[in-house]
Amino acid sequence: MILVISGEGPSDIGACANALGKCSDADFVAGPMMVILDHLLETQLHYSIRELPDRLYFINETALKEFAKALPMRLQPARSKKKGQETGYYFSNALALGVYAIECEQATNDQAIAVLFRDSDSTHSTPTTLWNTKLASMQAGFQSSQFTRGISMLPKPTSEAWLLCAAQNHPYQNCEQLENLKGNTESSNHPKKKLDEALGRHLSATELCDWLEMNPFDSKRAESMPSFKAFKDELERVVKGVLS
Repeated sequence: MILVISGEGPSDIGACANALGKCSDADFVAGPMMVILDHLLETQLHYSIRELPDRLYFINETALKEFAKALPMRLQPARSKKKGQETGYYFSNALALGVYAIECEQATNDQAIAVLFRDSDSTHSTPTTLWNTKLASMQAGFQSSQFTRGISMLPKPTSEAWLLCAAQNHPYQNCEQLENLKGNTESSNHPKKKLDEALGRHLSATELCDWLEMNPFDSKRAESMPSFKAFKDELERVVKGVLS
């Protein structure tokens, strides 16, 4: 099995060490969300994907956008008809990653699962139901790509809320409330700022990975956050299907 992933930057899933937007093997530098993802996969696969780098294929947000532009017209997402501008972003990203995963399968002659990480970035003006709409858009995008093993990793509002669940003074308690923090970066209650406060200072992506290695993420207790549970449940279902 191979893992095909896409993220927004080094502080979430990770990034390429080279100047390209696509990489694998030693050119991929894992971010904190990759540490959590790898831990979840290891519980089912009984090995670490990060220890088998030839099994991992990464494409960043910019490269995925360029890949989408080159798709045949029949695969171009009809944003104006299918989705609104905001949810169309999630739909088109999932569609493109699904097609990219199929190409990776063909190149490696192996079965893939694909994980699309995107923050939901809710603000004070964001309807509470929009996260569900964004998730449904990602799932519809994978479906339109005809790739059946796509997984949505959509923290609410950002990945730092998931980390804050573990880093707060009383770890894993009342974490569902953290999903109500607002994603507008100027807010004093932005998850990034709250995480910095909990950890005592701002940690780099590498330092966050090291922190997670020393403080393993308790995925069971973190299920109180609906956005995390939705991701975990989908991942377990897809991997179980591959292994069965």
